[in-house]
Amino acid sequence: MKMKKFLVLTLTAWLLCFVPLQVNAALTAHLDRNRVTAGETVRLTIEASGQVSSMPDTQALTDDFDVMGMISGSRLNMVNGKIDSRTTWTLSLSPKRSGVLTIPPLKIKGEQTPILTLQVDETSADSGADATIPVFIETEVDQTDPYVQSKVRFTLRVLFAVDLAQGSLTEPEPENALVQRLGEDREYTVTRDGKPYHVIEREFIIFPQTSGHLLIPGPVLDAQIPAEISRNDPFFNRLFTNSRPIRLRGEAITLNVRPRPEHSRSQYWLPAESVELLDDWQPADGKIAVGDPLTRHIKIKALGVTGEQLPDLQFTDIEGFKLYPDRAQSNTQNLQQNIQGEKTLRLAYMPTQPGKYTLPAFTLHWWDTRTDSERAATLAARTIEVMPAADQHQDTSTQPPGSAIPGESTVPQSAQKPEAGNFIPAEGAANGATTPALNHNGWFWASLVFATLWLTTLGLWWRKRHCAPPATEKNKTPNPEAENSRNAKKRFLAACHANDPQQARHHLLQWAAAHWPQSPPKGLEDLATRLNNPAISAALTSLDRRLYQGNAESWQGLNLARLLAKLPQQQRESADKPVLPGLY
Repeated sequence: MKMKKFLVLTLTAWLLCFVPLQVNAALTAHLDRNRVTAGETVRLTIEASGQVSSMPDTQALTDDFDVMGMISGSRLNMVNGKIDSRTTWTLSLSPKRSGVLTIPPLKIKGEQTPILTLQVDETSADSGADATIPVFIETEVDQTDPYVQSKVRFTLRVLFAVDLAQGSLTEPEPENALVQRLGEDREYTVTRDGKPYHVIEREFIIFPQTSGHLLIPGPVLDAQIPAEISRNDPFFNRLFTNSRPIRLRGEAITLNVRPRPEHSRSQYWLPAESVELLDDWQPADGKIAVGDPLTRHIKIKALGVTGEQLPDLQFTDIEGFKLYPDRAQSNTQNLQQNIQGEKTLRLAYMPTQPGKYTLPAFTLHWWDTRTDSERAATLAARTIEVMPAADQHQDTSTQPPGSAIPGESTVPQSAQKPEAGNFIPAEGAANGATTPALNHNGWFWASLVFATLWLTTLGLWWRKRHCAPPATEKNKTPNPEAENSRNAKKRFLAACHANDPQQARHHLLQWAAAHWPQSPPKGLEDLATRLNNPAISAALTSLDRRLYQGNAESWQGLNLARLLAKLPQQQRESADKPVLPGLY
């Protein structure tokens, strides 16, 4: 019986160890230190009797503190048959300002913690860091009164004399400004007041977008540094090992951003430290022929701006050329403690007629932030010599001097024009022989010869017409020009449906050359002039621009295929018609 009672008591005591106890005793709270230096963290420990699952509401702390983290735990002890259960919350707090700060009451399950006070001392201005926090932040800018959209170099340094762990550093995020990281972090060692510090330096480029006051907030550093831990609290030692968290804030900087000067003459605003205009030509000598493009590459190099800040240069058509600009390409290069923007523009000049032309000079106005004055970068004028096309040279230069055109008389012009009323040949006039009988006999014999030739030709034609065997499909000779025209047309339409501008232009000119074999068009512009159709001219111009601008992948060829389903027959007949009438 006694054994039975002993087992019941033992089992009851064992079960009580696992029963959650809720004791509504008053909460207790305390700080690990009552006095800290700005940048240090302090631990707030809250303890309640019993097992409590709720978490404390920390909203009241956000006015003066940053809550770096919170850890909760519970323990259960049995002493002399009595069970003691407690719940503990440990908060890591970082003060936002110096002075006497108040930790307000925190609520947990309807209970409140007592009010606590904390003294936060400022960091010593002489040494830059307090002895208890061998870590501090420096911030600086190269100028405090920049122009709008000009460059401001912002330098951030973290100096520390102890090892940092789990460090994170915020970047500057001012409003109404563009921020770009400049290069990689630099690490070196300096000595301050006889004490060595390891330095991590980080640089940024800030471009203010509006004039007026611009605030650059101070960066925030969160890290863990070594700490001396007391052995009186083994529970906390296991959680935080041998380090303590810190949070440091760098000094904020205010800029006075100036607006664009009123006397700036440029149509666009470009504040920079230096600007350079470069161009190169292909071919380099500037000598081309009609139908051959002249390519020009223009590059802008500007120090202290990004490539996206550089303006888009505008060029217009000039006399004797058609201009096809390509899309500009921008890029930015990180230099040693600076930045350089570049923009490249490709232009294609298509000459329309031979001659000598002068391309005018081009000037780019910009504002020099070093001398605070307006300056200009200039591309010099250039003379271009356009030669006739190769086929035009052949038409005029391959004919030897004094050679006669087939079918034309080789008699001198003075001998072909007898005087008015005189029917005597020029030879007779020159020799003084003017007998009517001789003139009559000459016309008679000439008429007789022509009549004989005409009758002979008529007889041969009648014989061929009535004696030749009838033509069949087998002995018909195919027309190679018509076959080439049909094949080129098929390939042209296929290229249009495939939206391939290069093949479409190639096969279209082949089709036109087979259609007009006596005078094939020299290019799309010549073909548009020959067709004399506004809609077709617009479609051919669009095709030409796509090819020279470099964005051929977006070309759609269905409209051109619909407009050029066939070439005009009447123009082919006029083009194929011989220059001189046929002779007997």
